[in-house]
Amino acid sequence: MMMFALQHEGFQCDQASDGHEAMQLIASGDYDLVVTDLAMPHKNGHALTVELLKLENRPTIAIHTSVIEPRIVKDLMNRGVDDIVYKPTNYAAFAAKMVAMVQRRISRRDAKEMLTQEKASTRADSKQWGASDLDGLKIKSSSPSAPVKPMTARSVNALGVESLPFSADVIEACRLACNPNSEIGDIAAAIGREPNLSAELTRLGNSSFYNRSGSNLRLEEIVVRIGRRHVGELALALNASSSIRDMAVTSMNVPLAWQRSLAARAAAKILISLKKNSSANAGILLSAAMHSLGRMVLAKAFPDDMAALIDHANVSGEALATLEHRTLAVTQSESLARLLNQCQIPKDIIGPLQFIDMSYRQLESLDPADREGAELVKVAVLMGWLAVGKWESWDLIEIPPVSVLQQYCGGSVAGIVTRTRDALSEMMAEFGDPDGLFDASDARNPCCYHCVGESDFDIVQLLLPAMGFMPSASAAPESAMMVVNALDVTRRQLSKHVSTLETRRGLVLARSGQAVRVQPNRTVHTLPCSFASLAEAIPHPSISVSKMLS
Repeated sequence: MMMFALQHEGFQCDQASDGHEAMQLIASGDYDLVVTDLAMPHKNGHALTVELLKLENRPTIAIHTSVIEPRIVKDLMNRGVDDIVYKPTNYAAFAAKMVAMVQRRISRRDAKEMLTQEKASTRADSKQWGASDLDGLKIKSSSPSAPVKPMTARSVNALGVESLPFSADVIEACRLACNPNSEIGDIAAAIGREPNLSAELTRLGNSSFYNRSGSNLRLEEIVVRIGRRHVGELALALNASSSIRDMAVTSMNVPLAWQRSLAARAAAKILISLKKNSSANAGILLSAAMHSLGRMVLAKAFPDDMAALIDHANVSGEALATLEHRTLAVTQSESLARLLNQCQIPKDIIGPLQFIDMSYRQLESLDPADREGAELVKVAVLMGWLAVGKWESWDLIEIPPVSVLQQYCGGSVAGIVTRTRDALSEMMAEFGDPDGLFDASDARNPCCYHCVGESDFDIVQLLLPAMGFMPSASAAPESAMMVVNALDVTRRQLSKHVSTLETRRGLVLARSGQAVRVQPNRTVHTLPCSFASLAEAIPHPSISVSKMLS
């Protein structure tokens, strides 16, 4: 029965009557998969598995047994067995699952071999980093004598799933939860093998939102109440946030990335609740929580290259996302989506993630469902960043069109940022880290500010305090800088508005490609741009940009 099912999926199968015969076959052939029972004569399945796990290029190993012994299961899983399935078995489903597991192992092996070849090639070239040429971009390193392997599109695409900071149990829990044919007990068991995830979902499932009875629910009941597919997405999203907090990435501000992950997830939850049509929410929370994880994975895999890119961004004033795209022709989110796809995470869940580094104009070319998911995640990320209130100099400042904000934010973006900040403060307090968010009252410098467009959807006003400015329409002194938000307005609207203002020096913010005519004493600064570029465009009377960013 097992061989018939596997052959139906394309496997060529050999059969062994016990462990000794199995090892003889393996010694004389190249096998991708071994399916073994535990109770066998001469050499049992446990002994066979231990021997297989010692092989350098071992096959995928699946235990298929009726022996239910927790100690043996725990021991085998700790040793690295790929799967354990108990009889009676749905053979067709088992065979299909084996195809996916074998393909995933082959992909990891091929990627590892490619990286090994690239390392050998790099050593042979003996290239020094001093003036490494990343697709034409000249970057100076802080340690010019240190040899490195340049980060290229090929090497980035060769990264395997082992570079992801997720445990196998979390990925398996997500896959099982998103599979309509899996059992609730199997989902709960996978979650239970990851203590932190189990504790977080138990806390959430027993909250007043999901449990009004007051009695403590078991994991199986929590999966049912929250919804199995939502549990799968939450499992990966929760693990993503905690994984970011624990990552050791020297070139990145890890605490800030962690806060932003929590905040973006909180904002996404708020935006989903505001949607009139809640049918297309797959992947929103997950993509929001993981929006910067791809960059951290790259920074960990290629520390020298990412540090050099960041140095270049700080010197040139460009956004890091712009440099990444220009040097690699692949975005950090696309790279992360590819790795999750290798983990067999459903495509609809990782769908929004692969598009969130596209501009709003580029998103217009997508299918409506893909566009909606990506836009919602991008807005959630921006709301989360505003709630945290702290910025990297190389952060890309991309203001959504008013039409997008109206679609997803309801009445006021300021209200969503406030709600996100409150939710973030609660989450950080649970982790014992209640402080660290930016306090807008620290902005001491007055700024004469005018928004020509829709004031309810004014993002710029929420950005100015992080640059040290307290915006005011009328109370600013004569010496204060004037900032005019002219995003999404016509030339006539802007001309009519500024003609009524005093003739003080000022800055007009517009979108790239937008036609703007201003008075001689005002300059125009276009967005998108880096945070440092925007901050430096506004003359600051008392503090430097570097101090603001710190």
